[in-house]
Amino acid sequence: MKQKAPLLSMGMFFFLGVMSALAPVSTDMYIPALPEMTSNFNTTASLIQLTLSATTLGMAVGQIIIGPLSDAYVRKKPLAIGMAVYLFASILASLATSINVFLFARLLQGLAGAAGIVVTKAMARDMASGEALTKLMALLMLIGGLAPIFAPVVGGQILLFGTWRYVFDLMALMGFILCIW
Repeated sequence: MKQKAPLLSMGMFFFLGVMSALAPVSTDMYIPALPEMTSNFNTTASLIQLTLSATTLGMAVGQIIIGPLSDAYVRKKPLAIGMAVYLFASILASLATSINVFLFARLLQGLAGAAGIVVTKAMARDMASGEALTKLMALLMLIGGLAPIFAPVVGGQILLFGTWRYVFDLMALMGFILCIW
């Protein structure tokens, strides 16, 4: 059995935390903009709310697909592809002019964001074991739990200065940074 390193650098811990929080942030950051989006897309509130379900469905299906891929291949490849697709989906959502394109972008964003959820957990398992793994997973779960609390606040603050599209521009920026990282 190989020896696993019990300590992580702060940079790696921060990376894992941001990656694990990406999908929950993506789900909740635009919630304050839902009323504005309803009028912008000239659609019903129910159809706008369906975009939340599309993202959640994407995250669920994405974990089922990406989990085995990250086990079969080097973790970096599925994660990098996931972040590139997340970047593309965020830009597509920001530029969407119809609710159908937006729904597709949100589904795609959920699928890609799932890479952050599943691969970070696998990376944590690869880097730590025993008590160190338990502590790391607890911290990652804490970050994942706090992200949906703070994301709508951040989204609401963005709306003070711009439209709902700025929220997705920020998500695209996050995807770009994570792609490079």
